[in-house]
Amino acid sequence: MKARYDEVAAEYDRWVGEGSALADPTFTELTGEVDGQEVCVVACGQGREARYLSGRGAVVTGVDLSERLIELARSHEESQQLGITYLTGDAQTLDGLADASFDGVVCHLALMDIPELDATLRSMARVVRPDGWFVVSITHPCFKTPATGEITDHVDKSIRRTVGRYFVEGYWDGPGRHRDALPVGAYHRTLSTYVNALADAGLVIDRMLEPKLDTPIWREVPCLLYVRGHRVT
Repeated sequence: MKARYDEVAAEYDRWVGEGSALADPTFTELTGEVDGQEVCVVACGQGREARYLSGRGAVVTGVDLSERLIELARSHEESQQLGITYLTGDAQTLDGLADASFDGVVCHLALMDIPELDATLRSMARVVRPDGWFVVSITHPCFKTPATGEITDHVDKSIRRTVGRYFVEGYWDGPGRHRDALPVGAYHRTLSTYVNALADAGLVIDRMLEPKLDTPIWREVPCLLYVRGHRVT
């Protein structure tokens, strides 16, 4: 299967920062203490989150469908040897990874790019140990829908987010502004679809966070949604 990110891998790597460190306090808070733990990073891209977790003492395996992004991740590993294992693989199956082989599994800002949500979450649940933990993050499904925009209030001049087509699930074209560095489409699902899919996969939510970003629009409503939980035994 050809990955969409193969075509933009170099641009994406430059946009992310060519081996740069992760600067995401919400991700840091939810992943917590990982020293000595075995962690799988699903849809790891060029390895930014994998490098972060490895730097905090985790034994990390990164998996991504894009051969080009995995090549870039391995090149970063050569420059900064952290002991990370990178594998080319499909998040929807995680073939080649043994059942219950990780203490934790993360998927950072990628679930909305993957066609089969249920299969991906079942695969993540399969590879994590009973009562092991997971952290996932997505663009917020309530405020980044297939029909969104901004308007300026005529009185106080504040910027408001408009939302439409929330209940229209499926692939849509153009979720972000960085179209030179990202594929232009994603898969929209309702919040309840995500929550129910986690439950169906045996992944129980322990905590959800919606960070406020320091931009005129995203001070008013959340741009991102983060979830931490555990696999039921």
